[in-house]
Amino acid sequence: MLRPGLKSIWAVLLTAVVLLSAGLPVHARPGFFNRDVGTGAKPLSSSTPSGKLQEVAPPGAVQQLRQELQRHRPSLRLVNPSNDTIVATQELELSFEIDDWPLNNDPELGLGPHIAIQIDDRSPLRLSDSDGNRLTVRIDDLEAGSHRFSAWAAYPWGEAVQSPGASIQGRVHLWQKLQGTQPDRDSPWLVPVPPAGEQGLQPLLVDWLLWNAPLQNLREGDGRWRLRISIDGDSFLVDHQEALWLKGSNGASSHDIQMELLNELGEPITPVFNNQLVHLKAPSGPKPGWMRSRLNESQLARLSGSPEPEMPETVEQPKEAPQKAEQPPQLAPVEIEAETETEAETETDPIAPENSDHETPQSPLAQDQATAEASQPTPTKEQPADNDLPMNTSENNPPVAEKPTESLEQQAKTEAKLMPSSSLGGSARELLNSDGRLRKP
Repeated sequence: MLRPGLKSIWAVLLTAVVLLSAGLPVHARPGFFNRDVGTGAKPLSSSTPSGKLQEVAPPGAVQQLRQELQRHRPSLRLVNPSNDTIVATQELELSFEIDDWPLNNDPELGLGPHIAIQIDDRSPLRLSDSDGNRLTVRIDDLEAGSHRFSAWAAYPWGEAVQSPGASIQGRVHLWQKLQGTQPDRDSPWLVPVPPAGEQGLQPLLVDWLLWNAPLQNLREGDGRWRLRISIDGDSFLVDHQEALWLKGSNGASSHDIQMELLNELGEPITPVFNNQLVHLKAPSGPKPGWMRSRLNESQLARLSGSPEPEMPETVEQPKEAPQKAEQPPQLAPVEIEAETETEAETETDPIAPENSDHETPQSPLAQDQATAEASQPTPTKEQPADNDLPMNTSENNPPVAEKPTESLEQQAKTEAKLMPSSSLGGSARELLNSDGRLRKP
């Protein structure tokens, strides 16, 4: 028999065990992420790239494009066929709808924002053309049986957008289902996300999607999965979903990237689907636009699918307005020519006014008329001398306002008063004396 004191101790211990057991997470499918508390093994801690690998910042163009595209929230939906359906046809057609993602492919800079679709372990198909917001892809070389697919909104360099609704996954069966050939509906499975073009460009993009894995790192010690990444022989562990940019120093032109999904103890999780290898071929051809150190405004708009900024000529158009306002002074030479032509016409006009600066010799009839006008009485001092003279368009005699008509007597007096002071050479008035009579030769 146990002593009363020992009974109390055993009761406390049993109560503690029951409480601790109630606090452990319960999993519908044991073996994926459950902790083995009996072994006393410690969870694996994450690590940073080591050996020849070094984590670096992404190219400058990638940083510019990411900032430009952050304002978008892509939403991707499967339209046809429905998830986990059986299709009785050899040609599989998948249709999707995408909202708020500017699909683009620039002929000079390369692929812009796009949709990537991967079936089983095949290389992703990249779509940048749509009918409105509808995208369709046809595949006619799939074997009969079950297949899995995943699709995601991708940045120009291929990285998957991690915002909610930007990626989807599903299953489709040709003719009939085949059990065991694909992960179960709730099983975790890994999808490596290679860079666009699948070339081993430096720095390397390392990205992935992980389906049906529990969230972690919400609090300390809640990590239940690890991803082991090995690149050309160097390995490290990560415990969070975030794309990496890595640079190696071995100078290799091609690279092999292996990804393995593990639980927190380092044990493989269904390795038939979660041990993936991506081979990046040696770079060839010109570098894509996102590999540049910097993009100008026009390149950034074209590669991100945004409207291009207005050309500099359009911005500077208001500056041309003052130049157009200064054009009227250019008409001055035309006015001068008009005045010159007027003067020429005045000089050649047979009825030009008598007080012109350039008078021509008059006929005998004109001389007799002048003599008759000169014989009239002299006008008074109050009367202006040039009131009734015809308007002259010459430069020395500007036109004056026309006044009321005077009598012939006043006009004769005005002419007689002006005659003695006239100094115009070649005028008929020089042939007259002060009294109005003809001067003898």
